[in-house]
Amino acid sequence: MTELVESLNIIGFRGFSDLTIPTFGKVNLITGKNNTGKSSLLEAIRILVTRGSLDTLQAILNYREETNEFLDPERELLGSDFGPYRNLFTGFPDFSNGTAGFSINASGQIPSNMASLSINATWAIKQTDPSRGVIIGFESTTPDLFGDLNGMPALEITTGNRHRLFPLIDISSLARRSIGLNSFREDTSETIRCIYLDPFSSRTTGQLGILWDAIALTNAQDEVVKALQLISPGIQGVSMVGSGASRSRPRTAIVKSDNFESPVPLRTFGDGVNRLFGIILSLCNAKNGVLLIDEFENGLHHSVQTSIWKTIFRLASDLNIQVFTTTHSSDCIRAFQEAATDSPQDGVLIRLTRKNDKVLPTIFQEKELEIATLHEIEVR
Repeated sequence: MTELVESLNIIGFRGFSDLTIPTFGKVNLITGKNNTGKSSLLEAIRILVTRGSLDTLQAILNYREETNEFLDPERELLGSDFGPYRNLFTGFPDFSNGTAGFSINASGQIPSNMASLSINATWAIKQTDPSRGVIIGFESTTPDLFGDLNGMPALEITTGNRHRLFPLIDISSLARRSIGLNSFREDTSETIRCIYLDPFSSRTTGQLGILWDAIALTNAQDEVVKALQLISPGIQGVSMVGSGASRSRPRTAIVKSDNFESPVPLRTFGDGVNRLFGIILSLCNAKNGVLLIDEFENGLHHSVQTSIWKTIFRLASDLNIQVFTTTHSSDCIRAFQEAATDSPQDGVLIRLTRKNDKVLPTIFQEKELEIATLHEIEVR
């Protein structure tokens, strides 16, 4: 069966000067040494399936603490004001004398209008309505026009036949309000459902509450409880309490367990249960979409990982979700391989290796992965 993203080519993004992944499966485990681009590969997939959403770009930069303070729309914008966005382009280019860009292209079931994306760092000038004295849009320009036309740094985002130009001052909602650019709000109706879980499960309880509300009183809620029982068999039920709007009682996950007379906070059960809660809750919310998990094994004891992987394989198939995860752990790889034997067409392991300035992938499908694990061939 062809997956949503069957293959992927990335040029000029982060540390990938030119990377091609020829094959993905339903459930994918990405491994490799430090600084080979595991997290960057997740980012590229996230950017592609959200069609280069500005919210996605901001979230990626924020998580890596690569953002500057919001730009002051009254301040003259110079080449250096590409600031954090330079981090998205291979080699951290200096844009003062020109432009640079990256592209992400996929094959598979992904709709044709979403299968190719390019983001270029360029320059823009304001288009104004002289009769009203207001900004009505922007158009691209070149650096040598700056002196007279007040050029400003911009991102030019193209997906399929959809072309967008965003001055960097428009990317923050604060700046958008400051200069009256609410009409530039993005249309996110044509994106694929994409949920990202970071290595530390650092969602707020409010964010978890939104995901919980989407599955409350459904079969998916039962799946969350069954998964938590893999670590703590006494758990009988989960709920979210609190309004979220009240600082005096923020939303909190509570658990009914045979081990306690009354419900207790989920946090009582430690890192493993809370990590698994985030994973399965995210999975159940990603129906017909994509789930990205960075450093899957964090907080999870090796003895439960095979059972967790089996749950992920089953739900990914039942809910039509393509899963991409990363790991540093040989225990995680072994557990993945054991679970994949029950779903031989679904599991793919991708090892990334850096050679000079290139990142090279090695693909292990079910049989190759079984042989590699059996003979303890290094796949990390």
